[in-house]
Amino acid sequence: MDLHFGVRCLATSLALASLPTTGCSWLFVNKPPQQPIPASPPMECTASVASPVIDTVVAVALAAGGAATIVLSEQQRPSSCPPLAFCEISTMYTVGGALLMAAAIPTAFSAGYGFSKTSDCRRLKEIQLACVSGVETSCAALRGKPAGEDCVEDVECVGGNICFRGSCNPKPR
Repeated sequence: MDLHFGVRCLATSLALASLPTTGCSWLFVNKPPQQPIPASPPMECTASVASPVIDTVVAVALAAGGAATIVLSEQQRPSSCPPLAFCEISTMYTVGGALLMAAAIPTAFSAGYGFSKTSDCRRLKEIQLACVSGVETSCAALRGKPAGEDCVEDVECVGGNICFRGSCNPKPR
């Protein structure tokens, strides 16, 4: 057994052992709530891209490791084994490389899901902040409410006005 075989076995074992830890975005990203969303309190969703970035790094590492394993298996093919023929060691590496590349696919989908949901969260949090700050058009976008309604809650109205029958009105005296 040569050194390259041991290194490849170790790398493949580590990659396969890391498979259960993939999909951080599916596990840890909280998607934003469905509309209508109240102006307050601040919504609970994940705005950080840490999980999708981790998924991306893992997916790229798995795909690159799989490709490298396949390339190395073809380079290390014994001369007694004709190209594309079944040779035990070479085929084992090729299958291992293909499995690593296949493992990258769900991880890449998890990264895409995470980037999409965190982007939605950041956008809705900005709209929610604008609504609380008094931008009434933001409140309408946040609520997804029918045309003609300016408000649903008093918080959406500026200048101490109150929400009455879907529009901002001065407080009665």
